[in-house]
Amino acid sequence: MALPGDELVDPAGVRLVFRETASSAGGAAFVADWFVPPGGRLVGLPHVHPTDVEAFEIVAGRARYRVGRHTYERSGPYAYAVPAGALHVHPANAGDTELHVRQIVRPDPPNTRLVAGAERFFETSFALAQRGEVYAIGLYRDPLQSAITLHELLFPFAYLAWVPIRAQRAVLGHLAELARRRGYAAHVQPARS
Repeated sequence: MALPGDELVDPAGVRLVFRETASSAGGAAFVADWFVPPGGRLVGLPHVHPTDVEAFEIVAGRARYRVGRHTYERSGPYAYAVPAGALHVHPANAGDTELHVRQIVRPDPPNTRLVAGAERFFETSFALAQRGEVYAIGLYRDPLQSAITLHELLFPFAYLAWVPIRAQRAVLGHLAELARRRGYAAHVQPARS
């Protein structure tokens, strides 16, 4: 379980520092500071949160991100929110200095399952990256690991873009069950700094 102040680092030098977690905020918030080297990006493929707003603060540096059909570049300090239901891609570093981005998820009403799922998803992504099991674009190399992690930790709070939700539920649900039978766990514990 993540605690405020815990820091994760992946082989590309991306750092995540937890600020508020499921345990510290009683399920009310997930807040993390990301530090991304030039040319790097946050974990995340194009996706949609059907019911919750996600906010980002560009604290320092220059970010490139996508919301809906538009791609933006902004320098910090700058803040923006991704409305519920909007396709989006988390920020990438578009500058030549380290990018510092704060990610904020405050479900209304508070939702411990969503908040804990988000933090465990990021822990798993860092753990797999530390093992060399994640492609540069953020996809896990093992489709069964992807299926169980997405299905158990993010559904129904986040879905991949462009693929019908029913199809994702059916395919990933089937693959997640196969992964469980083969001994996979949805959450993988990362090495901590």
